[in-house]
Formats: sequence, structure tokens, C-alpha cells
Amino acid sequence: MVKTSTRIVGALALAGALVCSGPALAAKPGKGGGPGMLGVLSSTRDSVVVKVPVDCDPVPQGSTNTKSETLSVKIFQSVGRLLNIGIFSVSSSEQQICTGGPTEIEVTVKAIPGLTFQPGPATILIKLTETTTTPPVPPALLPTVDVHETESGARIDLH
Repeated sequence: MVKTSTRIVGALALAGALVCSGPALAAKPGKGGGPGMLGVLSSTRDSVVVKVPVDCDPVPQGSTNTKSETLSVKIFQSVGRLLNIGIFSVSSSEQQICTGGPTEIEVTVKAIPGLTFQPGPATILIKLTETTTTPPVPPALLPTVDVHETESGARIDLH
């Protein structure tokens, strides 16, 4: 329990530092850096629609293994002294995430109630968790579970 909360606090501190530094760390176009990902603000600015890249390993054909995925997306935006935060999470039992190769999935990241995003730069964090379960093979009594997590972050421009 302590380890998990320490990781969450550390991740939020890192995200806050990235958001607060905002465009100062982002390279200007023409100097090797691009504008980042593009997010489309809702008319009420309480959500952002963005296409996130997803690359999953498929279960080999004929395998008895089962696989599930969870996709988590967070957006952090510094506006004055306020840190706007948006969250999205979905599992493969709710929506198809992996198609067996690189693809993009359109998601709607909703702001925490009471917060609204502003047009401009923000930071996006994407986490994909793939869980593969292999049935037990005698003499083993329990299945083998393999968890693979992929995390990435980028600048996102909200429009």
C-alpha cells in the first residue's frame, strides 16, 4: 500500500513538473521538434478527444493463453496556479483495445469535475497494461500470469 501511494505521488510530482515547464521544454517547430499530439476540446472544455497510439502483441493463433488489456490516459495542464487534470481508463472487457499491431484509438479524456481545460499546450501520459494468462500445466496447480506495462508521455496541443 505504501509503495503504490509513493508511486502515485511521484508520478503526480513528475507530471506537475512537466506541466509547469510546459512549452519551455518543448522544441520549437523547425528546430527538430514538432507541435506534439492534437487534442480537440469539447465546447464546454470539460473533455478532450485525442487519438492515442497503441501497439500490442497478439496471442499466437492456436494458443490456449488468454489476454486482457487496460488503457489509461491522463492529461495535465498548467493554467496560472491551477493544474487541470483529465483522466480516461478502459479495459478490453469494455472496448477492443488491441488489434495485433500498431494502431490509434480515439478516446475522450474527461476533466476532473470542477476543472476545465484551456486551449494551448498540455502534457499527456499514456499507459497500456497487457496481461497474458497461461493455463496451468501439470504438475502446476495455478496459471501463469505475465503483466507487461508500456508508458509514454508527450506534449499535446488542445484546440
